[in-house]
Amino acid sequence: MNTVPKIMIKPDGLAAIGSYATSLWTKRKVVLISDQNNFNTYGTKILQYLTIFGFDVQTLLLNESLYTTNTASFVYEFLTRQKFSSSDGVIGLGDDALCQLSGYISATYLGGLSLIQIPTTLSAQLTVCTQRKACLINLEAKSLQSVITKTDGIMIDTSLIENLSDDELSKCQALLLRLGISQDHECRHELRRMARIVGHQLNQEDLFNSLAISNQSASWIKLGDSSNTTKKNHRTALSLKVKKNY
Repeated sequence: MNTVPKIMIKPDGLAAIGSYATSLWTKRKVVLISDQNNFNTYGTKILQYLTIFGFDVQTLLLNESLYTTNTASFVYEFLTRQKFSSSDGVIGLGDDALCQLSGYISATYLGGLSLIQIPTTLSAQLTVCTQRKACLINLEAKSLQSVITKTDGIMIDTSLIENLSDDELSKCQALLLRLGISQDHECRHELRRMARIVGHQLNQEDLFNSLAISNQSASWIKLGDSSNTTKKNHRTALSLKVKKNY
């Protein structure tokens, strides 16, 4: 498995999930972990394109209000019944909590499975692109258990978050504050401008390129631009290496 995720930013990116997965993995068995709402909205398209490219996809839908280590145990049992091996993969489709669960599962089952994340909210997109840990609550131990994830790919489908609510914007601003990059002028200005303009469409490229990732580089893909570029956040000592591939 790769230690550096390959991140694709693309409108209607879900239609490219088959070719994207093929660029990262050989044909293999895959479990698509999602919740009912996200699967009803996006799942059919994802299954269609993964199957076209030869992947054997098993679907696991979860409808819990809180994902814990007990949830992880249930997923382990499902993977065991489906005879998953260490050469198989996990795809997480959903919000931040669902992506935390899929990251935790991929890092812990059989010593680690390959992982592609498809976050469906802006806060989830920011989280999976900037954090290398996945955390779940252990109710019995009354503690938070975290593991280091090894994500192969992250698909940022910009069409999934064209219209953001005030609540989502507030969550993203809080996340940026926790990441310590609130002083980045471009990022702060973009979020404040969005809060004032109803129906404003987020420029994901500008926002994600302003993020500072601690001790992590990432390969970024954006269609329509053949140049290679590296941008540096001068407000912090951290940097994000941007490599555009096709």
